Amino acid sequence: MRLLSQVNLNSLKIVESAARHRNFTRAGEEQFITASAVSQRVKSLEDQLRFKIFERGGNAVSLTPEGETYVARVREALERIVAASMEATGQSQAHVLRICVLPTFAARWLFPRLSAFQHQYPEIEMRVSTSYATHEFSNSEYDLEIRYGDGNFPGLTSELLFKEDLTPVCSRKLFHEVLGNKPLSKVVPEDLRYFTLLHSDTCTQNWQSWLGFAGASFVLGETRSVYFDSCMMSYEAANAGMGFAVANRAYMASDIRAERLVAPFAVHHPNTAGWYFVSPIKALGARKVELFKQWIMAEAALTQRQLDVEIAGGQQGRSALA
Repeated sequence: MRLLSQVNLNSLKIVESAARHRNFTRAGEEQFITASAVSQRVKSLEDQLRFKIFERGGNAVSLTPEGETYVARVREALERIVAASMEATGQSQAHVLRICVLPTFAARWLFPRLSAFQHQYPEIEMRVSTSYATHEFSNSEYDLEIRYGDGNFPGLTSELLFKEDLTPVCSRKLFHEVLGNKPLSKVVPEDLRYFTLLHSDTCTQNWQSWLGFAGASFVLGETRSVYFDSCMMSYEAANAGMGFAVANRAYMASDIRAERLVAPFAVHHPNTAGWYFVSPIKALGARKVELFKQWIMAEAALTQRQLDVEIAGGQQGRSALA
């Protein structure tokens, strides 16, 4: 066996790539070599280490338990080498914050506030991606993500921003066209049967959940429906006067305050799921991550306080008008 001090750095990069893709062919494409060359490099390294890194099975490969541990350490070492090289050439990434956010959360809540963070911390360079998919932090460039769920993200640290709170909304113009000057205190969930319901392929259970909670599930069978490929599009359709969308209050609060939309129902339906700040535990030591976390948690707390006041005020107002 050759000395381990003679392990080739390119071989380690090839093994890391194969582990990330779980495929020798795709690793070869990334490293500009053939799948056969990837296999040979892996076999040579396994001979040196005297244990198998991969279990082979057709085109796909999987890591052995020993391989999982080894590749994790190799990946960490390669990241340190890259970071050291960038620092040595004045290209440190310590000021670059990479985040991945759900598209609707980004457009309806984060982006209207993000300029405040940039103004407060101009030295931090933001790189924002939007995606419905979650990522393995060990295989991605992101420092943090905003995820939707119950807060159970194994191996990661998570902090609740705010929970989902569903309410139907439509344009004020459409509301008056259909129901005239009917007082809000007299509007009931059954009135939704006179409107088109706007659905989203990414939030398929929201209408069923809200109507069931409101005791009006039968409305789904008595009204027209239009389907969109995202919640964001259903909200835009509601703003355009196409019908009622069931939306998270935090997303639509500014439109309701500006009276572009109306949320006429007193039914308050908080969900058990919500939006979470999620990151690897090791990332929390980075100044850029800590500063963003402190800022976004404060913004989320302010949002929640405003919603609580508005919900309470709306319920009192309806009671006074009844």
